Amino acid sequence: MKVIKKLKTSYKMNLSSDGRFLCHTMGAKTIVFNPKSWEIVAELSKPKHPVEIKFSNENDYLYIKNTIGTVCVYETTEFRLIKTFQSKKSIQMVEGDFALTNTQFTIIDTLKIKSGNQLAAINIESGKYSILTDFEDSITLFKYNHFIPAESSYLFTLSYDNKSTGYREYKLLKVKYVNEKALLTLISHPIRLYWDSVIYDSIHEVYILVSNYKIIILDPSFKKVLKKIDLLENLSKIDYGYFYHFHQSNNGKFLIITYSDRIIILRYDDFKKIVDEEIPYACFAEFSQDDQYLLVGTWKNGYVLEQNLE
Repeated sequence: MKVIKKLKTSYKMNLSSDGRFLCHTMGAKTIVFNPKSWEIVAELSKPKHPVEIKFSNENDYLYIKNTIGTVCVYETTEFRLIKTFQSKKSIQMVEGDFALTNTQFTIIDTLKIKSGNQLAAINIESGKYSILTDFEDSITLFKYNHFIPAESSYLFTLSYDNKSTGYREYKLLKVKYVNEKALLTLISHPIRLYWDSVIYDSIHEVYILVSNYKIIILDPSFKKVLKKIDLLENLSKIDYGYFYHFHQSNNGKFLIITYSDRIIILRYDDFKKIVDEEIPYACFAEFSQDDQYLLVGTWKNGYVLEQNLE
């Protein structure tokens, strides 16, 4: 694939859906480019140590979350900082990705409160929040996977230590958030499954799990395993490193998995590897929303690639 632009350190990258802005996170700041001229539009120093970046649905706002639970919102006309939410002693936002809802300035994220980690709907503008879950386990973890447009729901992974079995259990949690009301659906598998990341593929109506170096395909009920793919089959001498990120192209044709030492792209139709590339210090790879570009981030550089897999 042709390299369109090479950037400096890029932990995360995001291209707005209208193609006007491309931003990437560095160690202390977020840089916004005009992808047509590659001129720097803005250098955003708040919050420091950014980890997550999202444009709103209409690309009017840019949300940035850092490692210690601060979320800043910038308007994208002049990139002025307009809203900030900071963690407090009694309410701490946990590091990790968040869901951006259709309610203005409202996100769904994990808050650490007296009862442990709970999912909450947080209004960045007012600072008010509402707790959506009520789990007693103090070390319950939530990981946001992605938004499912066909179901208007947000897909999370819920994990907790099952004291009766001694194992850490994993479940799916779907959150449908409409008019400031949340409907939660908890989904389990009959046997104990572990995964690093999961996608619900609305096109093929399957769940796709990444578990270490295996891909597991399940039916839409999340009960039946349809297929398992071992990425290391006949490649025992190759070191992929540890898992970082999982993404699917918008058209459903390709899956991309980022490990710390390699990036793998699979064709969905036959799950054949069409890219298996050594990329040292890799930490992020996603297709743009229009599938025109592939965005690859590493601890040393970021790359905008022309997507020509088809």
